[in-house]
Amino acid sequence: MPHIVAVHTGAGNCSHETNKLLKILCKSVCSEVSALLAGGRSATDAAVAGSLLLEDSPLTNAGLGSSITDDKKTRTEASICSTVSGFHCAGDLENVRHPIKIVEMMARDTLENTSQYIPPRIMVGQSAIDRYSQKDAVICQTNICTKRSIKMFYKAEKYFNGKLPAKRRKVDPEIKDPDEIKKEVSFSESSKIASNHEKEEGPDGVEDTVGVVCIDSTGDITCATSSGGSVYKYSGRLGQCCTHGAGSYTTPSLGIVTTGNGEQIINKLIAVTVAHKLPYCADPCAALDACFQHKESRMCGFVAVEKGEEGVATVHVQHTLTNMVVGFMSAQMEAPVVRVVTREAPVFIETVRM
Repeated sequence: MPHIVAVHTGAGNCSHETNKLLKILCKSVCSEVSALLAGGRSATDAAVAGSLLLEDSPLTNAGLGSSITDDKKTRTEASICSTVSGFHCAGDLENVRHPIKIVEMMARDTLENTSQYIPPRIMVGQSAIDRYSQKDAVICQTNICTKRSIKMFYKAEKYFNGKLPAKRRKVDPEIKDPDEIKKEVSFSESSKIASNHEKEEGPDGVEDTVGVVCIDSTGDITCATSSGGSVYKYSGRLGQCCTHGAGSYTTPSLGIVTTGNGEQIINKLIAVTVAHKLPYCADPCAALDACFQHKESRMCGFVAVEKGEEGVATVHVQHTLTNMVVGFMSAQMEAPVVRVVTREAPVFIETVRM
């Protein structure tokens, strides 16, 4: 069945070794999601499955290993933007490893609603957790810190507040040690990729939102995003996942997901702006340029998949950050294409048959 999936693991200042692990992860996610689409699953089902795999990896800033807030918590968020169900998101979800599952059920409630009550498209905080944890055991609150996220927290605390001495103290008792976390965390079947990489987790890594774009055999398009937010963020802060047209957007022929500085992405509404400019630009740079004034600082990137005529799709990638791992796979491809897009080569375009 014709289809295509594109995945990015978020932008970050990653070492060569970490990028190698992210490429392995990205390739695995593309392969598994492509197999689901080939089997007739919907774009939304496939995008959620891909997001779950990314959330289960300690290499990403989504789900397990999400950034720690200024009050020493982890608060995750996610979104689904679909040509079928529209936009849904949930945010400020304390210690929730799979925020994408909450959003998936919100989207399902909208599609299956037969009452006069209109289901919500945006939910935040404990109310969202309580409502949907009753429906799916996967949605639970558990310690999702990792050694990398703890290290990044202390680094940020020192940077913003100058609280720490030159020689960093041991892990704060309010932030559980990762060895204890491993005893508490219950891995789902979709965490096999993550468990293979967890022991190889490096000190650096991705700091931004992850994203998946799927086009299924019927032509429906779904974008899914998931994030732990910026390190040392304020509790209660919502990022681009929770803003329609910022973190993701769909048109009848295109799906786009963004990553980078959430406040800038929200302020500029990067996803919707690029989505409406990109089909008329030969270069993705021109579409991103439309979001900014001349010489204005840029801290963002995007992955877009544009559906063309006669079963052709074009993958557009651009970012202004240090590096970002991106992969894609269509029904006509024997294996995924995975690349590290760097600051030196920030633009990538490829057209493939679906």
